[in-house]
Amino acid sequence: MKNNTNVLVYKYNGKLHYQWEASIIEYTENYIVVYGTPERKLIHHTKGKIFDCNTYSIEYYPLRKWFTVNIDIDEDGNHEYYCNICIPPKIIKGNICFTDLDIDVIRNKKGFWTIVDEDEFEENSIKMCYPTYIIENSKRSLNDLLFKIKEERYPFNGFFERYINELGKGGIN
Repeated sequence: MKNNTNVLVYKYNGKLHYQWEASIIEYTENYIVVYGTPERKLIHHTKGKIFDCNTYSIEYYPLRKWFTVNIDIDEDGNHEYYCNICIPPKIIKGNICFTDLDIDVIRNKKGFWTIVDEDEFEENSIKMCYPTYIIENSKRSLNDLLFKIKEERYPFNGFFERYINELGKGGIN
């Protein structure tokens, strides 16, 4: 059974960065998986814009890890990964909330992984006065995430495939 929720993403200074609506499809003590449908709106508060998302998405929120995983799936079944380095997600008043720490790891449709926004992390760590533990945990999490990807460790060990396959069979119920 799906339950609707909002995903609220903050910056370290406490300002709401962006948000969107999704449906919770799995909720355990360790993680939450949500599902997004085409035509959902991403409200980007920092840029003052609203974006139309025209893909399906599977989103993974580990509740004790310093990263998230978003998989966008187009109408042809091609998918891209977008991993955020962040303070571990929490549920607050029924919403999934996390603090974005700038660094992202992206896999394009051709399967190539890229680290982006490390410069933004450096700038914001000064501008927003990231404490040492935030900087250290962010760097450790990035290295851990890259290791998981390279070595195909959980959740990059096929965990997402069942959700992607369900989409190919007409959607997630």
